[in-house]
Amino acid sequence: MYREAVVPRLYHGGTWKRAAMPEDIWLGLFFGEDQLAGSVHLQTAPSDRNDEEGTSLKASVYLDLPLFGKKTHFALTGTAWQSALYGLREFDFALRAEEHDMRLTGTVDAGQINAVMHTAGEEVPFTLPVGSKLLLSGGLGLSAVTLPHMQPGEVVYLDAFDPATMSLGKARLEALRHEVLQVAGEAVETTLIETSIGGIVTRAWVSKDEEIVRAETPLGLIIKKISPEDVLKAEEREDSGVAREALTVRAKGLPVAKDMNRLVLRISGLNETLNLPEDSRQHREGDLWVFERQEPGKAAATEPFSASDADEYLAPDIFIQSSHPRIQEMAASIAGETEDPWIAAVQLHDWVYEHVKKVHVLSVPSALEVLERLEGDCNEHAVLYVAFARALKIPSRVAIGLVWSDELNAFGYHAWPEVYTGRWIALDPTFGERYASPTHIKLFTGSIDQWARLMAFVGKIEIEVVSVS
Repeated sequence: MYREAVVPRLYHGGTWKRAAMPEDIWLGLFFGEDQLAGSVHLQTAPSDRNDEEGTSLKASVYLDLPLFGKKTHFALTGTAWQSALYGLREFDFALRAEEHDMRLTGTVDAGQINAVMHTAGEEVPFTLPVGSKLLLSGGLGLSAVTLPHMQPGEVVYLDAFDPATMSLGKARLEALRHEVLQVAGEAVETTLIETSIGGIVTRAWVSKDEEIVRAETPLGLIIKKISPEDVLKAEEREDSGVAREALTVRAKGLPVAKDMNRLVLRISGLNETLNLPEDSRQHREGDLWVFERQEPGKAAATEPFSASDADEYLAPDIFIQSSHPRIQEMAASIAGETEDPWIAAVQLHDWVYEHVKKVHVLSVPSALEVLERLEGDCNEHAVLYVAFARALKIPSRVAIGLVWSDELNAFGYHAWPEVYTGRWIALDPTFGERYASPTHIKLFTGSIDQWARLMAFVGKIEIEVVSVS
């Protein structure tokens, strides 16, 4: 998984510099200090709407990452209008990753986002409740034009919306201190602002002109102000391994093999608020975690399942369009005449494993888009599988966590589906595992709008292999 966390910005009253003058901003996206991975070009101009001061934004974000021996490309382009008093009010963004396309359009009014996702030739409308003031956010530098000058000691809480994942979050911004940074050989006075959303912490250095000079994200992506000439003169980059290391966890202790039936780990380095879930395949014993291979098939109801669970794990959402006729027709065709939910779950697994081409993609997966393109990484496999399962009235969800990779000789961040048949059973259609190996470490479950939570674990979680059998 390669989803970056958010870096929200805000305006909280007073004179807003950007409502009075245009700006043209270039930012570089780096892994480490020197590996240029992409660029952000932001253009703003004063733009009043119905006598309300504001600014229009035009944004272009490009990433070109040499991940795991293959170049992966991502582009986000679009426009937005932000009120000087109330923040984001209109937006139109398009995302492209390799051959995968998605567009998001919408408005913000009366405490609600009214938006439409355009994917696979379909329009999927949705609404989200928000506060009276809304930040345009995103870990790829989109919000560099809306972070104001704050004084050390100031703390502000606001809602933030990331159009790349269509997710909302409660943001806490604190101005920590003044610092002087060297930029292109010149000393620049800045204010260090720390942003926290759900335990995900990002740091940004902002100049007196309200421009980001530097930002550091949990995944190791560094955002720095650069010139357009620096972007144009960027040379072909070899994979330095920085991105790979950020996305892996190297285990201490005993060697790991995927064909084991039981794995005992000591997991450390996490904030005490980050509690791993427990179920029939992973549970805690003292200071150790035990992961066991589940036996497939139907089971008596050994894990609770409430009416609210049914509402959550059978319902479609923005990305898992299980009620769409194309999804329902294909799911029914795959399952055939069987009325056994476990047999149907296995048939769905086999179809997704066999038909979806394994390709690293920096995209935001939509089940409809995956069904049309039939390619992607673990995220695409998981989202399509869950859409199929819910279409057949089989409760299902996406698990987010880590899995052992022989290729990397480490644990890598991963997504896989779970289905409920009296208990939750994990499958992995990316690897063709009808019941997931014990090396799957579930950190949490949730749809795409929750996936930024993963950043709270990146660079912090430590694993020691205590026992294998």
